[in-house]
Amino acid sequence: SLSILNHHSFTLHSSNMLLRKGLGICSVLLQIILNISFTTTLFAFIEPAFPLTRPSPPSRSRRVDMRDTTSSSNNDDESASASQTNAIKWGIIGLGDVCTVKAGPAFYKCHGSTLAAVMRRTPGAAERWIDANIKDNNFPESVASTIRGYQSVDDMMREEDLDAIYVCTPPGAHLQVVREIVSATSNHKIHNLKAVYLEKPCGRCSWETRAIVDELTRRCIQFYPAYVSRAHERTQVIRKLLGVNKVCGDRVTSIQYKQRGSSLARGLSKDTGGVSNNVNTIPWRLDTKQSGGGLIMDMGCHILDRIDYLFGPITVVNSTVLRKGSRDDDDDDDTSSYPLVEDFVSMNAKIGQSDWSAITSEGATVHCVWDFSPQSEIDADRPEEDELTIHGPTGSMRMAGMGAAQPIKVFDADGKLVRTLEFNQPEHAAQPLIQSVVDELRGKTSAKCAARSDNAVRTSEVLDTILNSYYGGRHDAYWLREDAWPGLRMDN
Repeated sequence: SLSILNHHSFTLHSSNMLLRKGLGICSVLLQIILNISFTTTLFAFIEPAFPLTRPSPPSRSRRVDMRDTTSSSNNDDESASASQTNAIKWGIIGLGDVCTVKAGPAFYKCHGSTLAAVMRRTPGAAERWIDANIKDNNFPESVASTIRGYQSVDDMMREEDLDAIYVCTPPGAHLQVVREIVSATSNHKIHNLKAVYLEKPCGRCSWETRAIVDELTRRCIQFYPAYVSRAHERTQVIRKLLGVNKVCGDRVTSIQYKQRGSSLARGLSKDTGGVSNNVNTIPWRLDTKQSGGGLIMDMGCHILDRIDYLFGPITVVNSTVLRKGSRDDDDDDDTSSYPLVEDFVSMNAKIGQSDWSAITSEGATVHCVWDFSPQSEIDADRPEEDELTIHGPTGSMRMAGMGAAQPIKVFDADGKLVRTLEFNQPEHAAQPLIQSVVDELRGKTSAKCAARSDNAVRTSEVLDTILNSYYGGRHDAYWLREDAWPGLRMDN
């Protein structure tokens, strides 16, 4: 019994010792917890006023895409791949120089966009265009392996599941091509065509442009005119300089533009003012049946649309339209082969009210001169001109009217140069605008293309008002009644 009692006493003593040690450990742990809680609370109170520096986690190298979202490498399958879940599938109608250089590559270089088909009426031309681009390694593999060529709009529409179509024919064919597109959607029960992107000028005259808009609107197909300067960085900077920085003051009072010479036009010879002595080889830009008029249709429309976008709608007050003709007025053969279209235009106008102008401009005067005649190039000491000037109460801006990368010069009220801004040339002039079209069609939030059907109609109407006196009206097929043009009977 004594032994058992001693054993229990020893066990009890050992248990008490273990209990005391356990309580001691718990006490220490409790103190640590309380200290941590107090420190955390203290940090939470102090840190807003005195931020504490925490060590950064170990860095890991990763590939960062530094490209602008409006462009990508022509070999970048990620940005142009047809495998993208909602990439816009494009078809192109017309494969001339404008398509090849200015716009065509953008359809497979823009993010979320791919080129599925091209069409040209000349037998084999579409396939040759594809082969040439594959040979030059222009296409990403995803496009090179799938793109197809066609000779008719109907065949392309029937066989391809297209989201949008780019029309790049001369303006004289625009309305007919749009009607062929609309007819194909009806005949083949095509319901997924979202948009038509149409080269400028959209029609030979305003009634054709309105007819194009009506054809597409009735079928809920979005219409985007290719007034590409609206999306250029330089144009957006001009809007900011005017509206935010107020470099010209609180309003614009006058706008002037002058262009002299034809070298900026595509496909024309500078040596002859863009004209061949062979009447059968007149460039389409100088053939009214295809262009709707002279070079003001192809080049002047850009300036008129830019003024509209920056300042508001243009109301023409008066205009002078002439055909100065060839350099050698005594050479009857040369004069007879010179195009019948106008080659000199002067316009006075005013800016109307709008809710889209970059700055208050209503009532501002507008004076523009376009001189594309060979006579304007006789004096070798006078270089070609291309200058847009904007005046306000406290300053002015000067820049080239054409081109996306030409600098902007800002002057103070005394005419002193204040600053010069320079820009990078887009890889393809139309790429920024096409990217905005793609973004809108893909439903990107806040994405809205700046070029719309209403501004295309306004520009066509201004061109009609300017040129009406020369053609004896532009409300009909005036390109078929050349003998009746009043402008040809004027003593220039």
